[in-house]
Amino acid sequence: MRLSNFFLALIITVLLFYLLIVGKDLLIPLVLAVIFWYLINVLAKAFQKIGLFKLHLPIAVCYLLSIITISGLLVILVDLISSNIADVIVVAPAYQKKFTALIAGGYELLGIEEPPTIKQIFKNIDIGSMLSQFAVTITGFVSRAGIILIYLIFIFLEQKSFKIKLTALIKNPGKREDIFKMIEKIDRDIRIYIGIKTFDSALTGILAYFIMASQKLDFAEFWAILIFTLNFIPTIGSIVATVFPFLFALIQFDNFYPIAVIAVGLTLLQFLIGNILEPRLMGSNLNLSPLVILLSLALWGALWGIPGMILCVPITVILLIIFSHFPQTRSIAIFLSKDGRISIT
Repeated sequence: MRLSNFFLALIITVLLFYLLIVGKDLLIPLVLAVIFWYLINVLAKAFQKIGLFKLHLPIAVCYLLSIITISGLLVILVDLISSNIADVIVVAPAYQKKFTALIAGGYELLGIEEPPTIKQIFKNIDIGSMLSQFAVTITGFVSRAGIILIYLIFIFLEQKSFKIKLTALIKNPGKREDIFKMIEKIDRDIRIYIGIKTFDSALTGILAYFIMASQKLDFAEFWAILIFTLNFIPTIGSIVATVFPFLFALIQFDNFYPIAVIAVGLTLLQFLIGNILEPRLMGSNLNLSPLVILLSLALWGALWGIPGMILCVPITVILLIIFSHFPQTRSIAIFLSKDGRISIT
């Protein structure tokens, strides 16, 4: 019996991964729509808490303000990325020459005389091509805006009737209460994660912009937006977000001082927000093992690329909460957790 259950679970897992790969063009916009739905709800609740003389805005007005705010910010972000990346691609050949000269200087400094394999690797690094690829990725997100909007509308239409449908479907009061608790915990944890992660990423991007602009780094707005975006990718994102502006500072400046300010400033900023502020704000809400986060990052990155890397933590949190509610899968939840302690409340 156990062997048949194992093979059944294996078949279901293989089919699930197959569907995730084949249906990614439909599933990624759906997951992004859910993320935007959470963001709108989080911001609407924040607007509702703002009161003047004990008067609060009606919930409908709060939702309208939330949608207008998020839509406006997205339009500004896309416009800034589009305009900046076009300018960067134009000057990319000049940066490419400086980059090649910098590598040659590094070889000279280390006393290495043109090692063919390494030099070939560096020659194949085309800055313009890399930035063009990034532009294609952003365009891909924008082209999915229509389907994301459709999903978002239907999610909001289902929002009020979801609990009523579940109540009608699950007749057993005990099971129904357990399911509602699980959904509430998923909802609470994902809201906290998305809200705090968005705040932390925005704060990092804004402060990084002031650090880079103070040293007159070219395209500081673009690098700040890149930092904001990459900070949604756990661990690796913050490293890459620091490395890119540092490398361009190396190419742009001949003086060591601005390079040092940018490198130290961005590294310190990422450390303070990522290792001190964010854990304090998150508390123990996301009890995920760092190793599991890295494995999840690799897995979802392989399945869905950059969107998968951004979405890996919310997906893993949902899996942890679901697994913790069933005795058969509780051992998996313990493995996914940071300290082995899981909560089903």
